[in-house]
Amino acid sequence: MGRALITSASTRVAYCICKNLARHGIQAVVADFDPLAMSFLSRYASGRYVYTSPFLDEIKFVEDLLQIIIKEKIDVLIPVLEETYFVARHRAILAPHVRIFMADYSKLISLHDKRSLKYIAGRLGVSMPMTVELEDALAQGFPTGFHFPAVLKPKQGGGGWAVMEVNGTSAIKMMAAQPDFSPDRYLVQEKIDGPIAGVAMLYNDGALVASDSYWTVQTYPHPYGQPTVRVSREFPEATVALKVILDDLRWTGPCQADFLHDEVRNKSFLIDVNPRFWGSVAQSIARGIDFPYYYYKCAMGEYDFSVPIDPPEVATRWLGGDMMRKAHAFLSKSNGERPAAGFTISRFAATDDFELRDPFPLAGWAICQAVRRMRGLVGLGAHREALDGVWE
Repeated sequence: MGRALITSASTRVAYCICKNLARHGIQAVVADFDPLAMSFLSRYASGRYVYTSPFLDEIKFVEDLLQIIIKEKIDVLIPVLEETYFVARHRAILAPHVRIFMADYSKLISLHDKRSLKYIAGRLGVSMPMTVELEDALAQGFPTGFHFPAVLKPKQGGGGWAVMEVNGTSAIKMMAAQPDFSPDRYLVQEKIDGPIAGVAMLYNDGALVASDSYWTVQTYPHPYGQPTVRVSREFPEATVALKVILDDLRWTGPCQADFLHDEVRNKSFLIDVNPRFWGSVAQSIARGIDFPYYYYKCAMGEYDFSVPIDPPEVATRWLGGDMMRKAHAFLSKSNGERPAAGFTISRFAATDDFELRDPFPLAGWAICQAVRRMRGLVGLGAHREALDGVWE
């Protein structure tokens, strides 16, 4: 029986990976810097460890991982979120002791950074909304043909909380004038109306292993946050676009991209790439596209698995996030969080963070959220790894 080490155990993504591997007979050891991590409470976890946050002490984080790998006789390391970049950066230290299945650091950052992504997409003919660097726009003005409204977004990191909609140059100049605002970190991108199309892929040394796509029906925070409700749908143009990029990079490992689909023009525009595991991996698993299991098998050099040719269409839900979305809409009396047009969902095939046979992780997640909120209220704050990471 194989053994995998999964990081970011406090996230629903790691929890989904843990469950998927366990159901395939692979022992899943989970780890996180947060001792309240939800996956620590899962019946599917074969081991639980707390490591040093890589954003606080990068070298100690790598040392902690190495100790866990050796002690637990780990076969495959599965970094989940931002720690993926730390693992890639220190691959030479870890690789002699464990299998690591991902692209090299420079390729990861080339897709993670929206500025370099813009150049890659332009070189390969992949459509993106018109995008300019904020510093250039402030110094030289916006190029001819740029239209508002637009969105202001970090070149790296930030999540949905950091994306801001702007209606003109005056609003941008007001933001840029604030003392704690760093214009060099931001891009300005034309806003395109339309639902968000997600495309996910797994590659092995330049060869496509598996692919999936879905529509985002609801998000939290609204409207630029993580998908809380998703449904299966084919997006041929978006799928081809991501494949063109990953083929060109001779990719290895998981990758997910978000597109805005303009239904009037029937055209998809690339807006973001996650060169690692992504928040909606449960959507694909519910269809029988077992990305975590394929990842493990490819890392082991074992290809005795099959990917479904015609998987069923399903709807899935991030329960905790959807509850927060509904609570926020109720408290703010917002009516702007209606689902994308054309969707009527009568049944969810799965939820990211809850099942009757394993109820405690969701409870642990809720407790963790409450603790973080209380820390914020007393001025202790919370370390926002995914929001603060800036990579070179």
